[in-house]
Amino acid sequence: MRILLLVAMLALAALTPAMAASLSSTAQSGVKTDVAEHSAYNRSCVAQSVVATITTQPANGTATTTVQTKPVPPTGRLGGPQSCAGKAMPSAVVYYQSKPNFKGTDQFKYQRINQDNPNDRLNGEVVLTVTVK
Repeated sequence: MRILLLVAMLALAALTPAMAASLSSTAQSGVKTDVAEHSAYNRSCVAQSVVATITTQPANGTATTTVQTKPVPPTGRLGGPQSCAGKAMPSAVVYYQSKPNFKGTDQFKYQRINQDNPNDRLNGEVVLTVTVK
């Protein structure tokens, strides 16, 4: 009986998807706004290729992504202190723009993937909630 229970618990754990990361940001109504940036690097501060792909568009606007060279911030929103802070490197940048005159809360989803490191702990789905003013 205990073995059957253990097998059932392991099967359930294997079927349960990983929890998504949650971020929040603010934007002015109708203005294209940088709401998230993602970069990755190795211990020598050599940039790795990170991409963000929109998987669910927001109901009251549009989300887009691009790769731009940006300085690494002192603190990451998903990963804590940044050892390569200040160094410019390619970053996956997520933009949001609401419909004209929309004010309130909007939400969308995207995938963040480090193509050079499939084991990057930050790979996965991100749910971003935007407060539009």
